Amino acid sequence: LHQLRTAMHHHLINQERTSVCQSYYYLDLVSFLFPSCVRTTPMRTALVATLLTCLLATSTFADIYQQYPPGSNDRLNEQGADRQNAQRLFNSQNNARGGYCYGGSLNYYAGSIVPIEWTNQHSCGSSKAQCQVVIQYMCGYNDGPEEERIRDGTTTATINDDPATFNAKNANGDFVSGMHESYAYYQLCKGRARNKGLFTSNQNLNTNDARSTRQSNGATRYGFECSEERDYYPYWAASPWKDIVVYTEDDKKMCPYFQKESLNVKSRFSCSGSKQTPQPIDEGTCKSNGGSWTEQQAWGIPEPDCLPAPWNRDNHLGNGAIGGATNSFNWTVPTQKTESCVIGDKCVCTIRIRYNITTAEIDGYGMYDGAFTDYTANAKPPISTDPSITVAGNNFTLAVNTAQFGRTFQDRTHTFAIKNRPSNIPADAKIFNLGVRGKRGNIVQTFPATEYDFVPETVVAQAGDYIHFQWTGCDNNPQNNDGEGFDGSDRSNIAQIPDVWANLPYSDDDLNSGKINALFKDRNTRQLMSNLGQTGCLSYAELLEKHGNNNGNIEDDRQNCMKLNAAPTPHFDGGLVKMTSEGTFHYMSTRNNNFSNRSQKGTIIILPLVPAWGVALIVIGAVAVAAAGTATGGYVYSKKHPHGRVANAFNSVSEKFSNLGQRLRRG
Repeated sequence: LHQLRTAMHHHLINQERTSVCQSYYYLDLVSFLFPSCVRTTPMRTALVATLLTCLLATSTFADIYQQYPPGSNDRLNEQGADRQNAQRLFNSQNNARGGYCYGGSLNYYAGSIVPIEWTNQHSCGSSKAQCQVVIQYMCGYNDGPEEERIRDGTTTATINDDPATFNAKNANGDFVSGMHESYAYYQLCKGRARNKGLFTSNQNLNTNDARSTRQSNGATRYGFECSEERDYYPYWAASPWKDIVVYTEDDKKMCPYFQKESLNVKSRFSCSGSKQTPQPIDEGTCKSNGGSWTEQQAWGIPEPDCLPAPWNRDNHLGNGAIGGATNSFNWTVPTQKTESCVIGDKCVCTIRIRYNITTAEIDGYGMYDGAFTDYTANAKPPISTDPSITVAGNNFTLAVNTAQFGRTFQDRTHTFAIKNRPSNIPADAKIFNLGVRGKRGNIVQTFPATEYDFVPETVVAQAGDYIHFQWTGCDNNPQNNDGEGFDGSDRSNIAQIPDVWANLPYSDDDLNSGKINALFKDRNTRQLMSNLGQTGCLSYAELLEKHGNNNGNIEDDRQNCMKLNAAPTPHFDGGLVKMTSEGTFHYMSTRNNNFSNRSQKGTIIILPLVPAWGVALIVIGAVAVAAAGTATGGYVYSKKHPHGRVANAFNSVSEKFSNLGQRLRRG
């Protein structure tokens, strides 16, 4: 499968992948992880690392945004086009326009499949730059100690670095400030020596602790995030984050390394009680100064997936190479086997995605000649700020910032919950999550987010599988953004249509006639999915009378259920629906599908249940097809992206094998 995946990647890019100077996602662990590699020079007592670079968050170009589950980009619920505080929870390095505002927490069932989707600006999976993407999650107890409780908060202010006030609450008993990493975690960061084996170029680092890096030299605080941990991976100290997947260049060489060094499977060590402060990060210095060198156990969960870096072109926040789909990864939500907080529905979690781009001028781990760019290059760095060069006898000044040659961008979701499956849902039943990406506005107003769409756009499941229909939004979008219903609001619903080209839903009479293969057989379910449980609705005649034919007021009236205005919140949970009917079903949102302005449509394909022997036939047939060349990548890609167009093609093959199997079984 690895060979097939690699062949797919090369084929889709349609270019020869050349070896260039590579600086891989974030570092080469030396010191205590590989003590035999450490030189005797005192400055190399810690680690030799490649760089993940960032710049202090001011106004920067947009770079990575999590589109689903909705990424916050440090936004909470502010109404302006720009977020108010780039230091609220984390250092994103992204444009202030990005992010989805909070409108209610999503709930995912244990063991269900959640598509994680993102867009990144600069090239990835190509030879123009080296790129890595790391996706992680963090969970805690919603009733755990308050000083550890993950939360979104109720204001956009940065949490106080003060034990007496960081847990402050408002009059309703809600936490004022958002918090991901804990107060105690940040104190350990401040008390831990920074890694002086790292390349810092001509950047002057303000502190000797882990708050200062080449990319964040001022030790600026972003929530309780630790700058050094943010910028380097795998980090050499303990972290609250658990790895989901790593995407990297040269995955054949790098994936075994990343997986072996992941905190999921490998312990970390720390120093305490040393006379040397900040606390040393290598065992020898720690113990020689009277400190204790303590092991912090690995998470004890499976190593992360590791895959080839997904392709997208540079200078463009667009989709990936295959089928024009958004780059994505299907995450299986943890169960109580790996997250004890699932028991009793006590999990509150968040997802983090980080994206690194590095230039060929900086050598790093993965270079075939074994070269590293480390602290020894600081005296004569390979890059300098805005250097002048001579080309054909003429002088030119280059745009170079040494804090940006190699750079990390980040986004995180608002908090979400993990719930136990209902008692009537088998533990081995497959659950797909179907949600909504995007927010109110036209293509210019929403950028770098997107306009509305369903996620996944196409779900491919089998009879007997379940789909969890659930989405969220926000009522604090900018008031002048284009859209339907009352100003600033997000609402979405589902109404079945004849085909993806259609823009008029089936009527109730159509679906009750027995001539249409209805997605939802039960009328109550159809009503819930389309009407969102609205009550207190006024008819159009009543709205006309109330507002004297003023269409603007009618549009904004909260009792106008035709525009979904009476849905109490933008968060909607339609629950689990068992897919019992085979076929292809198309649907749209009656509120947002506005032909020539925006399209919000989706497709659900329900295949017949395939027995085990049929699966074997499908695999054999699919591998045979994959061996034909261009289908190689499609087969592997479809396994990781079962909702996309490529998966549909292979599912079509699967369906043919299933039909063949049924005929064989009938003799």
